[in-house]
Formats: sequence, C-alpha cells, structure tokens
Amino acid sequence: MFHRPERALSRALLLSACGPVLAAGVDTPSPDALGGIEVEGSAIEETLPAELAAYGAEREVIKGRTLEDTGMSDVAQALERLAPGLFVAPRAGRGSYVDASLDGSRTQDVLWLVDGVRINNRLYGSTTPLDSITTQMIDHIEVLRGGQGLFYGTQAVAGVVNIVLRKPKAERGGELRLGTGTLGDRRAAGHVTGPGPLGEWLVFGAYDESDGYEPFERDAYQANARRQDRGFKRQSIGAKYSASPMADSSLRVLALYNDAAADNAKPVNNHHSLNDRDEVIASIKWDQRLSDRFSYYAKGYWHSWWTDYTQIGLDDDGSRNVINDREEWGYDDYGANLAGRYIAPGGSELLLGYDLQSYAGRDYVLRIDEQEETVHAGFAQFRPVLAFSPETRIALGARYNHSDFGGEHTIWNASLDQPLAEGLRLKASAGTNFILPSAYQLFVIDPAFPAGNPDLGPEESRNVRAALVGDPRPGVHWKLGGFHREIDHLITVEEGTFRNADEGVRVRGAQGALELGGTTGWQFDISATYADSQTLDGDGQIPGIPEWVAKSSLAWDSDRRMRGARLSVRHVGENTEQLADYGDRSFGDYTLFDASTYQRFGDDGAHRVTLRLENLTDRRYATRVAQDTRPDGDTFRYDWLGVPRNAQLIYSYTF
Repeated sequence: MFHRPERALSRALLLSACGPVLAAGVDTPSPDALGGIEVEGSAIEETLPAELAAYGAEREVIKGRTLEDTGMSDVAQALERLAPGLFVAPRAGRGSYVDASLDGSRTQDVLWLVDGVRINNRLYGSTTPLDSITTQMIDHIEVLRGGQGLFYGTQAVAGVVNIVLRKPKAERGGELRLGTGTLGDRRAAGHVTGPGPLGEWLVFGAYDESDGYEPFERDAYQANARRQDRGFKRQSIGAKYSASPMADSSLRVLALYNDAAADNAKPVNNHHSLNDRDEVIASIKWDQRLSDRFSYYAKGYWHSWWTDYTQIGLDDDGSRNVINDREEWGYDDYGANLAGRYIAPGGSELLLGYDLQSYAGRDYVLRIDEQEETVHAGFAQFRPVLAFSPETRIALGARYNHSDFGGEHTIWNASLDQPLAEGLRLKASAGTNFILPSAYQLFVIDPAFPAGNPDLGPEESRNVRAALVGDPRPGVHWKLGGFHREIDHLITVEEGTFRNADEGVRVRGAQGALELGGTTGWQFDISATYADSQTLDGDGQIPGIPEWVAKSSLAWDSDRRMRGARLSVRHVGENTEQLADYGDRSFGDYTLFDASTYQRFGDDGAHRVTLRLENLTDRRYATRVAQDTRPDGDTFRYDWLGVPRNAQLIYSYTF
C-alpha cells in the first residue's frame, strides 16, 4: 500500500500513461457563458474555476508573468504578497511549514492543488507543502474564495488555491533561468517544449537551494542547541504531455518528482535536524465532447509524500545523541472521478459526477497507526436559464459523501451572478461544506499526544458570501463584500482524546479591493480584509488568525513590457498563539516593504534580468511563537523570526 517515490517514480509514469482513473470538472464553456471572464486553458478542468466565477464565486488570478517580472522565488512568497485576503506565514523562510488563513480561516480550511491534484497533507491536514513546485514552471495561480466542497471535496471550506503549471506548446522553445541571493540562494531551472506524436510535450527540471537564516533570537538557543541557519534544498524533474487523439477530445498527462531536504530548526537539544523528502505528483486527464449537448471528463491522480526524519541532539556535555535516525513518515493520496454535462434545448445545464478519494499513511516519528481511508461521493449541479432574466446566472448543487471513518453526510451549494447596472454586478453564494478528520486525529497512538479516535465525524460548516463588483470604465476595477462562516462538530481534545465538540467556530468579516491601470504604464492596487474568527465558547480570536490583512502595490511597465518596477507593501495585524504555560501570547502586527525591477534586452526581449529586494527596512518580526523546556527543566517562550532583508538577482533566457 505504501510506496516510496524513489522506488515508485516508474509507477507514477505508468499511471500517467495508462488507463484513466477519474476527477471532477465541467465542459468547456462557450464564451458568452463566461460573460467576459478570462479563461486560462481550454481543457474542462482548467476552465472550472473561471466557470464557477461566472456563476457567483469570487476568483483572483496571479499571472506567471507577474512572478517572473517581480522575481518571486517560491509559491508561498507569491501568495503572501499578491493574493488579497490570504495570510501566509512561512515559519522560517523558504521550504518551511506554513501557517495560512483565507478570509479568517484556519490553515486546514484551505484546499491546495497543483494542476488540479490535491497536495494537502492527509496525515495532519494543516501542513501545506507549498514548496512542491518551482515558480519557473507556473503559468498562473487561481484563488477561489468561499466554500468549494461541491466539486473539490474535503477541506475546501474557505476556498481553493490551484497552482497551474505551464502547458506544452506545438512550437519548439523553452527557457533557462539562473538565480542567486544574499541568503545563500542558488537556483537553476529550465524547460523545453515542442511537438510530439499526436500532440505536444514539455520537460522541465530545477535545482533550488538556500542557506537561509537563523530563525530564532540568539537568547532563545539553549546550551544544548547549535546555532545554525535554517536551509532548504530541492531537486525537481517532470514532464507534461497533451494530445487530441480524436475530434473534440483532449488527453493530458503530468508526472513530477521532487527530492527535497529541509532543516528542521530547534532551539533546544539539537545539533542537526533534517526532513529528507521524496514526492511524486502524477495525473492523467481525458475530456471529450460527444455532441453539442453532452460532454464528459475523467481524471486520475496520485500524490505520494514520504519523508525520512533525522534528529541529532546535544547532551549537556556537548556530546551528540541520535534521537531519530531516518525514521519514516508520509502518505499516498490518490483519487478517481468522472463527470458529465448535459445542455438542455433551452440552454439550462446539468452536471453529474462521481468522486473517489483514498489515502493511507503512517508516522514512525510522531506515532500514527498504519490505516487507509476511502471516500466515495456523488455530486450534481443545475444551472437554469431564466427566461424572464437571461443575464442572471444561478447554480444549485449538492454532494453526497460516504467515508470509511467519517460516515455519511450531504452538503449543498447555491450561487448567483447578477448584473445590477452598467459595470456593476452582485456575486453571492451560500452553502455547506465539510472537513474529514485527519489521520493524526483518527489514528495517533503516541502516548505523548492525545489519543486518536476512529469514530470522529467530519467538521461541518455553513458559508454565506456576497460582494459588489464594479468595472465602471477600462482600467478601473473594485470590489466590496462580506462573508460569514460557521463550523460545527469542531474536532478538539477532551480528556486526552480527539472528539467532536459541542462548540464551534464563527467567522465574519469584510473585504475591499481597488485596482487602477492596465497591463502597461502605471498600475496601482490595494486590498484590505477584516476577519473576526472566534470559537463559540467565547475565548476570543482564534490563535494564528490575524484580524487584519492589507496589501498594496505601485507598479510601472513600459509599453512592450521591456522594463518595469514595482513597490509593494503588506500589513499583518496582531496575532496570538496559545501556549500551554503562558496562555495567549501576542505577535504579528508588522508592515513589510518589497521592491523589484526588471530589464529585458536582446531580440524580442529574450534575455531578462530581475532584481528583487525583500523586507527593505529589515523589519524584525515574528511569524509564530512557541514554548519549550530548558535543560534545567524550566519552560521558556521563543519567537520564530520572519525573513530578514535580502536581495535576489535572476537571469533568464527564453528561446
């Protein structure tokens, strides 16, 4: 059942090349069905987020071109700076664990995808492997806000973040990129694409390394812990293939392998700690239009994530001791899904589908029993055409789930996109969603942690969102909206065991955003999100979720985008963390500035040099607070420090 990727990459390639297993989607919409919303891609799954946006969902897109021109080095960095309302805090720089909150959510309330493949950690739920892909291979990133469990299943309570990779092209070409930085960054990446049998292919590879920085204040390091920079290293290889073997059909294949090593910094009893990880992401997708009225889509995916964890401690006399010697933890997550769409003579649409999700994992470090869980689901969505109001778009849907340990439950969703006046629209959605228990909550058997409970049920939530969206004239776009979310059957710890508690979580908030300018010349954007996230037992704001997140940037690009510059600022409000011996402790409340500039030269701008400066004022700030025990037995609080001021220089050549 368990497959280490270094022994199983051939299985991933075989899975990607042989018969399809299946995942959710809808047929390629007609241009008028999207009402002018830009669509990235033509395959069914790729158009799903844009189509959901046309029926009332709120969606933002971060272009790969923006990542290139600003010199963004990883996905977490791009999201924390560019996605409105999304709080992202890597605990110790690149490749480290990430705390995230979308519109006041907990980390585990957001579903993360790479090319439609779910990459959420099925052992713990709240760890987000955002270091799975180099930014050089990103075409764009989509952020779908609000409950999206109808099509995407568990964990899409607050929204979905989908990292979409570059697509193969029929013309031969590619890119080479080299980078360095003042934190010991060394990066090299490249891809080549071109025509192949019946279609197009793309292969890519990347090497990414950073020495990092010391993640703690100097006085946090105890006598039995070695001060060291917290580093990160990743090697990636992958391939994509797309073809149309018959009329009105599309076949797409992805295989990606990552070999990553990330330091696991500790201020106590630590000479060296390392997570040495192997990861495989593989998928095969097929969509076909059988007639003007019926089309279907099928997909299979496999995500394998296995880590060898090593920790070498220090005794009081300075001698080393082996605490963990390449002890294994990880999981396999795979799924199958089939979906079809029928268009009635009057233009109304019906979508029907089946979804299979299965995962299994174990942890020999933090002991989690070896178990497997399978989830079956059926879903449907109806999109009627209203004769009395043809510009109104309404979608109504439901999903039935059956899981081995979570039991049976049904969720529903309704959304609306309504023109109100010239350049003014109302977007609204309401529904229920769910989060299945993680393997840790179900099966943990480590006596140092709460006992797992196989009888846990899923957390269930209710969501309501509404926003006014204005496009009064070209180059001006604004949004003003609010959201309300409640989570019931919250999974908590009672008497040393995980249980579904009586109390829940309530989130309510508002967001405003303004964008001025086009694709060249001067551009300005600003957004601010307020989220009041509280447990219903009255304990106040949930730890790890700031009330305020604000972002803004001022940019200029020349007419042909041969040169440009950007200054950006982001503010994170006060945050808290609950420590066992200290109670709630505050951190956060910081404002950070970044700047970047790029210059293209040569024929058609094939050469590009980008300079990026992060944390211009060298602001010292905490991304998290924690506690540990000194060698003498006393406890102490310490801070995880954010990235200090640093510079990055990137050169790329496109051919």
